[in-house]
Amino acid sequence: MNRTLNTVKYFDLFDYPLTRDELRKWQFKGGEIDTQGLSELDGFYFLPGRDVIVKTRKEREMISLKKIRKAQKIARIIGMIPNVSLVSIVSNLGYLNAELNADIDLFIVAKPGRIWGVRFWSVMLMKILGQRPTKKNMKDKICLSYYTDENNLNLESTKISEPDPHLCYLVSQNLPIYSESDMWERFVEENKWINKYLPNFKYSEDDKRFMIKLGNPYLKGLIAKTELGFEEKLYRFVQMSKMASELKVAMNKGDKKVIINDEMLKLHTNDKRDEINRKFEGK
Repeated sequence: MNRTLNTVKYFDLFDYPLTRDELRKWQFKGGEIDTQGLSELDGFYFLPGRDVIVKTRKEREMISLKKIRKAQKIARIIGMIPNVSLVSIVSNLGYLNAELNADIDLFIVAKPGRIWGVRFWSVMLMKILGQRPTKKNMKDKICLSYYTDENNLNLESTKISEPDPHLCYLVSQNLPIYSESDMWERFVEENKWINKYLPNFKYSEDDKRFMIKLGNPYLKGLIAKTELGFEEKLYRFVQMSKMASELKVAMNKGDKKVIINDEMLKLHTNDKRDEINRKFEGK
């Protein structure tokens, strides 16, 4: 099996050619780099006849940088919510491959026992600011569908198969934009399991190049002091009562695509990992 070719095929699903360094970094199950059967242009490797995606990658990088600037502004707002300890960008924008009309997917970490309050206020603020995506308007809107708490940073528990290649790549492309103290470093440490599948991958200092700091962290502390301690049950009751029925149905399937509990809220009903993993495996 040519693992280099398989890796290129995976990223081809997202119109993303790879440099030689990226071939090594993201080669599934590692091994020697073998570019036989691949085409190359401007230092990028891709499947024969797919040279158009070199231009696509360059265009999407410029688009992505603009979206990241907006994400940084949003992170300054969400970061002020009490009990928010990490905000990062996930999905295609995490590796600067966002399409023009795509929304901005965020991953948010809350302090233990506070996930429902964090989701309540983050969603509420985005609604007030008109930043929630709709079917008619998704461009640059803020998708808030993935939360976990500080005790559940290891995302291996969300695998839907063995292996789960798409999850490995999604975790490796997590891009932090706000972190309290060493929360990002803790996330990195907890997710070293991906090296079983991506042995050449490691997070670098460059991954933190878009990190922001709060303008007034003391104000966040003052806001936190207004909490009375009983709100979390109320936040949970309100949100569960308004939760879409399709999410509850998906949650009860127990397939890890939708997770709803007091430690993790994973609310993507359009989880395409089965489809993507089958294509990766040539099925």
